[in-house]
Amino acid sequence: MSIVTKSNKAERTVTTATPDIIAAETLEDKIALQGEELCVSQINNQLTISFRSHIRGKIESETDGEPTYTDEEIEAMDFSDWKPESRTRKTPEEKAASMLNNLDPETLAAVLANYQK
Repeated sequence: MSIVTKSNKAERTVTTATPDIIAAETLEDKIALQGEELCVSQINNQLTISFRSHIRGKIESETDGEPTYTDEEIEAMDFSDWKPESRTRKTPEEKAASMLNNLDPETLAAVLANYQK
């Protein structure tokens, strides 16, 4: 198993062997490799990232061009039962199509015209 890492800034892509800690398939194996305290810390860091993404979705959601929720409404929501959802990764083509679909017709026409140059 290997991991591909791409740097747009350096314009390089490197493929490396997967570290044992990432390849470990069970929590028990991961704990044996790095200890429980670090495992819990890593899990909490990732949960915080996932939770912020969930909240960011609420902040950025719009209805008829207006924010769907006020800051106060979001802050008053009960997230005590929140759990992360499994993310489905999009291909670059799916990401591009999604971004293009969000453009207004005039901007889309300008982008496509510029692309064809």
